[in-house]
Amino acid sequence: MDYIQYLSTTAQALIVICVFAGVSIGGLFLVRSLIPPQRLRDDHDVAGFTFGVVGAFYGVILAFVIVAVWQRFELATETAQHESLSVANLYNLSQGFSDPERTNLQNALRDYAFHVLDREWGQMADSNFRQSMAPEQRLWNVLLHYPPPTAEQQTILDKSIDQMAELSDARQLRYMYYSEDLPSVVWIVIYVGCFITLGFGYFFGPRNLKSQALMVGTFAALIGLTILAISELATPYQGAVVVSSDPFRFVLSAMSAGISVPPSPGVPLSMR
Repeated sequence: MDYIQYLSTTAQALIVICVFAGVSIGGLFLVRSLIPPQRLRDDHDVAGFTFGVVGAFYGVILAFVIVAVWQRFELATETAQHESLSVANLYNLSQGFSDPERTNLQNALRDYAFHVLDREWGQMADSNFRQSMAPEQRLWNVLLHYPPPTAEQQTILDKSIDQMAELSDARQLRYMYYSEDLPSVVWIVIYVGCFITLGFGYFFGPRNLKSQALMVGTFAALIGLTILAISELATPYQGAVVVSSDPFRFVLSAMSAGISVPPSPGVPLSMR
């Protein structure tokens, strides 16, 4: 569903409902035109039992996948928050340094946060992100070339290097969550299972064709919406549902004002 992921959530839902329900109902009318209803009624017992087993099995698969992608989306959100928090902690620690290192580190942190917001977030949304080590390397250079004049500043430097390592790890994880999708075999199981499950709904011959079409269309729309949710959550930086950049905006706003950065709302402190 990559071709509709940049539309609004409402537009995506309407398209999915129309496509899945329309194709399913069209398939139903095709089957009914080829196979007499009485012939289908003769096999209701077997078809009903088989449909129940197939439907339950496919429902378990969809439930498992949507829970997995939701957990992955939550991890991607936590990773972005942790990265912004590391920037905030480094800025606060930098105030214990002497100039010019303090100014150099603070400027590098502002540039890093601005680079993430102004370039990387948009590139990830457009699926053309190319990871650059330059903003991160600039921070490392300031820290690794700083000779602390006192034991207190040595302690601050050690804490800063620990925070920088956490920032670097979070940055790498952000790139991983951006670049990785669900394995292709999972998508094959989802779509083949959808085709089989909906197809079994045709092997019934109730006398009221309109009621059967309504049931088939509703079932197909529900499956389509579930697949849409999986598709959106599987790509945490593209589409209508994405990881928020608000933690970085909050941190950048505080740093630009030249004040100590409090923790972002809803983001736990990793270091006091």
